[in-house]
Order: sequence, then structure tokens, then C-alpha cells
Amino acid sequence: MSEWLLIAFTMIVQSSVGLVLMSGLYTYWIKHELNTWQHSVTIFVQKILLRTLLVSSALAGIGLAASLNIIEYPFSVYHTLQNIIHEWVNIETIFAVIYFAFLVLYTLFFMITKRAHVYIILVIGVIGLIDLYYMAIIYVNSAMITWANINTYFLFYSAVFTLGPALALSLISYPLGKYLSGILPIKLVMAALLVVFISVTMRLIEQPAYMEWLSEITIVNDNVIFPHRAEFNINSAFGLRMISWCLYIIAMVIWTYPLWKTRVNQLINNNYPILIGAAIMFVAEVINQYTFFIM
Repeated sequence: MSEWLLIAFTMIVQSSVGLVLMSGLYTYWIKHELNTWQHSVTIFVQKILLRTLLVSSALAGIGLAASLNIIEYPFSVYHTLQNIIHEWVNIETIFAVIYFAFLVLYTLFFMITKRAHVYIILVIGVIGLIDLYYMAIIYVNSAMITWANINTYFLFYSAVFTLGPALALSLISYPLGKYLSGILPIKLVMAALLVVFISVTMRLIEQPAYMEWLSEITIVNDNVIFPHRAEFNINSAFGLRMISWCLYIIAMVIWTYPLWKTRVNQLINNNYPILIGAAIMFVAEVINQYTFFIM
């Protein structure tokens, strides 16, 4: 099985959905500040939001191309899974199409009207979450017994709320840095920190139950696949998870430190804290997802 193909596929979709949801939240706050900005700044803000929508659409398009029905398209990413239920693949593909179509249509609408509608963005994000739900069901019902656990849902959804904030800070907060003032930059950074903190904490709380469940797996039959050298994989995965937790914390500290030192403008104007923190968050998520797919 090509773990890296599955990792890339899931993270692309998770990044798209997370970015849409976070951009909806950021757009809500930014719209309340537009009246106080110059017209040239407003135009720049519109360009930033359009670029964010285009990135989300591109990621969604790549995810859709990868999740095409395996019955008709043998090159689909799902051909690496065994004993999957084609009905779940079809449902996931339908929601992937709906999510991508709505996102592209709204991006075109925004390109023409230059008006952002927060609730439409959030609705599109919810459709993306539904798509991820059915995507997770495919993995839960595949032949790999170590994926047949609620941990799979935690992994898929928590990644949305780590990758999304990291991308939103990088694509929205950082480019707008020199135009932000007052409490708005604090809101943008604190929102990303809070979302990531909740996501990582929930995953960390769930992990002991998952590890206990793994230790109790004793039945293996012809209808399931248990990882090769399972005991070695479980032990090595624990070390990798510890590394990912540490990286999550480091990324959050990098974003938090300038706020703690009351240097909000330094955090926003200086690309290093935001971009380095986002890069570390991305690496942490890659490691965490790798530990899932090798198990």
C-alpha cells in the first residue's frame, strides 16, 4: 500500500476544508474593519480573499480528481485500499463533487461581485466536513483492522483544524500584516491558536483509548489485514506521535510568544513566526498521519 499517496490525498482535502472554514471566520472579522480602511486597502483585501478561495478550490479539485470512483477510474487513490465498499466511495465522490462545484462557483461569484458572504463560505465548509465524514467511513470499513476505530474520525477532523489555521494565517494574516491594527491582528492569531489547541487536545485525550484498543486486538481472519510486524509498528508509532505532539506545541509557542511579549505587530509584520510556525504545524501533521497509515 502506498502510504504517502493516501497521506497526500487526505491532507489535501483536509487543508482545503480547513482553509475554507477559517477564511469564513477571518472574513467575518475583516468585513467589520473594511469601512475604516482606504479604498486601495479594500481592493488588496479582496485580492487576498480571492487568492485564498482559489487555493482552496485548487486543493479541492486535486482531492476530487484523486477520489474518482475506482470502478470507472482505476487510477483512483482508493485502489490502494482493499475490501472497500464501493457504495461509500460513490457517496464520498458525490459530496466531493458538490463541495468542489460550490466552491468554484462561489469563487467565480466573488471574483465578479467582489463581495464576501460569510455564511455561504461556512456552508461550503460544512459540505466539505460531510465529504470528510464519508471519506473516513471508507477507511474505517476497509480491510485494515487498525483503522476500524473512532480514532480515524479524530484524525480526519483534527487535521482540518490544524492545517486550516496554519494556512489561514499564512495566506490571509501575513499578507495583510502591515494594514492590520488594533485588536484585529490579535483576533486572527488567537483564533488560530485556540482552534489548533482544541484540535490537538482532543486528539491527545483520545489517543490512550485508541492505544488500549490496539493492545486488545487479537482476532485476525481472512477478511481483515493486520499490519506487517504489528508490534514493531505500534511501538515505533508511539515515538513518532510524541515527536508530532512536541512539534504541535513548538508551533503554537512560536505563534504565542510575540503575543505574550505584547508585540502583536511584530508577529504579523514579520513573516518568520507565522510561516515557521505554519511549516512546523504541517510537518507535525505529516508525521501524525504517517503513524496512522503505517498501523
